[in-house]
Amino acid sequence: MKTKNSGFTLAEVLVSIVIGVISIAAAFASYNYFNKSYKSVSQKAAINSSAREALTVISRDLKNAGYVDINYNKVAKSEIKSIYLQQKTLESLDSLTIWYTASPNDMMQVEYKPTKYQGSNKKYLARSVVMNPGHGTESTLYSNEEFAPNIADFQVVVRDKEGNDLHACSSCKAHTTEIYLTLESAKEVFNSNQATRIINHEGSSYGNTLNFDDKYYRETFFASVHTRNLSDN
Repeated sequence: MKTKNSGFTLAEVLVSIVIGVISIAAAFASYNYFNKSYKSVSQKAAINSSAREALTVISRDLKNAGYVDINYNKVAKSEIKSIYLQQKTLESLDSLTIWYTASPNDMMQVEYKPTKYQGSNKKYLARSVVMNPGHGTESTLYSNEEFAPNIADFQVVVRDKEGNDLHACSSCKAHTTEIYLTLESAKEVFNSNQATRIINHEGSSYGNTLNFDDKYYRETFFASVHTRNLSDN
């Protein structure tokens, strides 16, 4: 009795190899797609988280701006600073300094300043905090600490109660303060260059228009704060 040996023909083997190669290529393409999608989503989420955390802290400081504890007596109240806006300090980005008492004995100075990373044109928003500036008890809590990474724009708009811009604001009667904070992704997100225009504080010569043509993702976040201690009402 003869034993019949059955096996694959050459054609069947070649077909199997081709199908296997196609399956591997499809799996690799799917991996690349989902990997890029994940990186894109994660970078956008990081931008969202950083911006919202930054605006929360800035808004809190603005709400406290100009507050003087009733028992604070280190200097005359007429000499106490409250808010100082410097426009276009780094390229077209603004800087903001705020003062308020943190206790009956302590005055706090908080500065938000756009700063370039060392050896790079990329920027971050630095935050400095000094207790009792100009006094014997002066102490620096934070000095140019990276507060918001990879910023593309930081615009501060101070308005009086009629809604007029207060461009030269040094301890001015600010009714509201608006913050425009634009962040960009740490790494490239898009597969090809994207033409993007961002306009912050539109309609004012003190605003900023940004034009980009690259693979980075950018988003602007906004907050409007009633500076209750600086306004007449």
